[in-house]
Amino acid sequence: MNRISPGHAGSPTRDRILQALRVHGPQARVDLSAIVEMSPATVSGVTGELMRAGALREMFGRESDGAESGRSRGRPKVTIALVPQTAHVIAVKLSINEIQVALGDFTGAMARTETVPLDTRALSPADIVITLGDAIERCHRTMAPGYGPCLGIGLAVQGLVRDSDIIAWSPALSVRDVDIVQPLARRFGLPVYAANDANCIAVALRNKPEFQAIDNMAVLMLGTGVGMGLIVGGKVYDGRTGAAAEFGHTKYQMDGPFCHCGRRGCIESFVGDYALYRDARAMLDLPNTDALHPSEEQMQVLCDLAAKGDPVALGLFEQAGRALGFGLTNLIALISPSLILVSGSGVRAYEYLEPSMRRSLQDGLVETLLANTEIRPRPWDEDLTLRGITALVQANAPFQPS
Repeated sequence: MNRISPGHAGSPTRDRILQALRVHGPQARVDLSAIVEMSPATVSGVTGELMRAGALREMFGRESDGAESGRSRGRPKVTIALVPQTAHVIAVKLSINEIQVALGDFTGAMARTETVPLDTRALSPADIVITLGDAIERCHRTMAPGYGPCLGIGLAVQGLVRDSDIIAWSPALSVRDVDIVQPLARRFGLPVYAANDANCIAVALRNKPEFQAIDNMAVLMLGTGVGMGLIVGGKVYDGRTGAAAEFGHTKYQMDGPFCHCGRRGCIESFVGDYALYRDARAMLDLPNTDALHPSEEQMQVLCDLAAKGDPVALGLFEQAGRALGFGLTNLIALISPSLILVSGSGVRAYEYLEPSMRRSLQDGLVETLLANTEIRPRPWDEDLTLRGITALVQANAPFQPS
């Protein structure tokens, strides 16, 4: 985390308890003790401190099923829960032709969200800093009243983020190497953190209770581009400079089609929405579109054609699945994650991608390696990017009770 304003180290014990409540929701103290593997006395002491600071509140229910019939058998069960208004995070998502700004509350949920459409590729480096800063300021002014202090600002960026503060490259921008964190930290006097959007999504998924026991997993994001977030040892892995796990820009065919990164033959240049629609337009009578960002309706047309057995659409998805399988073969051979989740808006076409993807995997891996990794789709029914960057800020700019 890049801290420009002075900060104080958080309490590992307190941070662990807060994180457990964010992941698992309200808990009885005895259950919370088991989750965080601390003594009941330690949990009671820390939660008492947080209650006095107004960050936690008690909730009352009935432990026995007699409560359902209106009887009051059994002792009241007391659970503790986070108070959402205790503190907040300003979360920003920068993607092609839009900026989303949200207020993340103390529980990590998105309390309010605003979308600002604009031509992002027309922005100069100075314009980017000013535009994002103005959006953040507007969020502070209109969304934050009624909430406690701002813990920090998080920027989720479509593209390569270097050293957690430089946008090295993004398909949303026409400029490179934009220093975004330092100017915003100076403007607001708050910790600012920038991360790749796929990493943010991987963090948000890892924080769901069903994935808490999986310390090594990959989240493959299909959509406008192809991204990946890696969780290794229970934490997001982004390499020495923060620009690791760029799965979409690993090579499938060295002399293949152009990718929007400026090179040829990347996996994204076969699988990304823009690549699929570009190749489909060369063979089918389809409307023109934004070369960077086909609409959801236009991509759904390709899926509908595949569902009807159109050979062109099926052939494109088969080629894309082959490229995906090739890349996943290398990933599994190198890292052997326990789970690979395939998600993003592009998961709409998973049923057409999967057969050739599986064939590539079977052809490229010995059975022992393939058997160690589960691959499954996850519906893209919620954009988890803002929730993920909020979680990263909360982890790196901990709450300090007053």
